[in-house]
Amino acid sequence: MDVYTLPDLPYAADALQPHISAQLMSLHHDKHHAAYVKGANKALETLADAKPDQVAGLERNLAFNVSGHVLHSLLWTSMSPDGGGKPDGDLGDAVDESFGSFDAFRARFVATMTTVQGSGWAILTWEPLAQRLLVAQLRDHQSNTLVGSTPILVADAWEHAYYLDYHNDKDAWAEAFCNVADWRSAQRRFDERMVAVAHRA
Repeated sequence: MDVYTLPDLPYAADALQPHISAQLMSLHHDKHHAAYVKGANKALETLADAKPDQVAGLERNLAFNVSGHVLHSLLWTSMSPDGGGKPDGDLGDAVDESFGSFDAFRARFVATMTTVQGSGWAILTWEPLAQRLLVAQLRDHQSNTLVGSTPILVADAWEHAYYLDYHNDKDAWAEAFCNVADWRSAQRRFDERMVAVAHRA
């Protein structure tokens, strides 16, 4: 039995136009994300009967595919046809406190997206030890992860996320993402994290 399943997009494939084309959304979701789901389930199946000398490679494969599945699942809810603008409320306050201003955060986030070498992600994340928001740059899907942190907003900087629409213009892709960034969804994730922190206090 499959453990992981491909979630539906929370909006139509053409809903983010003109910033992201329907063709790109369909390819990204139906092909790339689906491949990570399939890879994660295959790795779990293979690990069940693996010999000890096979485990290391299979575990790396599992981490790569599960992390790809988790991040893409977050990506679809990090974008919205009604996105853009900036956060308000508690998340807006936390952004100001952590980065000085929303404009400073956005500059950091865009720089993180556009300076990924090869494949990776830009992530706005809550770091629990310092009790603050940070922008993190992940390599691939899982390398350079901030252990224990909670992703609040994620942006895919792999070429498959933008090349069909923007070719090698990462700056244009970063601008497009900012125009559809779903701060309401990010606020919900932030609120859930803060509730969890309060319950442990």
